[in-house]
Order: sequence, then C-alpha cells, then structure tokens
Amino acid sequence: MVTAGYIDKNARKDVYKYIDAANVDLKAFSEVFYRKLTLSDLNDVLDTLLWLKNETEVWLEITTLLIPDENDSESEIKQMCEWILANIGDSVPLHFTAFHPDFKMTDKPHTPKQTLNKARKIAISEGINYCYTGNVVDPDGQTTNCPNCKTKLIERDWHSIKSNKIVNGKCPECKSQIAGVFPNSI
Repeated sequence: MVTAGYIDKNARKDVYKYIDAANVDLKAFSEVFYRKLTLSDLNDVLDTLLWLKNETEVWLEITTLLIPDENDSESEIKQMCEWILANIGDSVPLHFTAFHPDFKMTDKPHTPKQTLNKARKIAISEGINYCYTGNVVDPDGQTTNCPNCKTKLIERDWHSIKSNKIVNGKCPECKSQIAGVFPNSI
C-alpha cells in the first residue's frame, strides 16, 4: 500500500490487517507544510507511522518527495531523520524522491539531484541504514549496501535490479542480517 498515512484511527486496524507492506509518504517534517499544502496534520501521519511500527507486522518504508524551497532544508531533513531514528529505528528504508512540476505546483522547479544526494547523506550520517534516491537516474543512490561492511548488495538502475547478492536475508560477506522481505532469496 502506498499511503499518505492519513487514516482514521478507527479504520487502521481493519485496513492494515490485509496489508503486507506500506510505503508512507511523509510529505515534510513541518506542521506549516502539512496545513498549507495538504490541509492535514503532520502529527496524524506520525501517529500512523508509530502505530504501523509498534502494532502491526506490516513491512514499513517512508518516502519524502523533496520540493524545492518547501521541505528540502537541511535542518528539516535532519529533524525528520532524528525523529525516524528515535521512533521507528535505523532499519526502515527512507526514500527521498525528486519533485517534477505538475498539476497545481507548476511554479516550482525540478528537485536537483544534488538536493536528493545531500538529503541521503544527512540520513546516512544520522544513522539510517537504508536510504535511497528516486525519480532520478542515480544507481549509487538506489543501491542497497550492507550497513555493517558496506558491500553492495542490491544494485538498481531506475526501476531495474542489476544484481542481488543477498543470501537468505544476509550479506554474503559479513553475514549481517539485512532488513527487508526477501521471498526469493537464495
């Protein structure tokens, strides 16, 4: 399920009992952004993330679409990563994706690849083990590395998997367990 994470607390249990994995769009880490651009509340989305992590077996990933001059400041990205680490953990995959002007936001430019790479570096330096870039060609930013020995485990290029070296959910080099769901693992 790809979701904004904005769901009534009474409906969550009924909806997510049928879901194996969810990618929650954490659109920003600012209440001002949420109120202004989504007409919703950041805290409700954070509550859903906490609930998914603590009350379900749903595989959880987070995506943030970085919009120039809206939610792409280094301080906001750092605060978001700190919250994720403190509340969700270091093994939830975090995706930073590029904005492309469309629909009601044609006044904003494309997100530069450098902005995505900077956000990814912040996340990794904060301690998030699995951070990726998206909506751009960036094989390095889309590669899964072992958090322990840094071996390239899953190499991707756009939407193609070029190689997958994970064996039984582990790094073949150092044998560290890799977070994820790997049903076709060797």
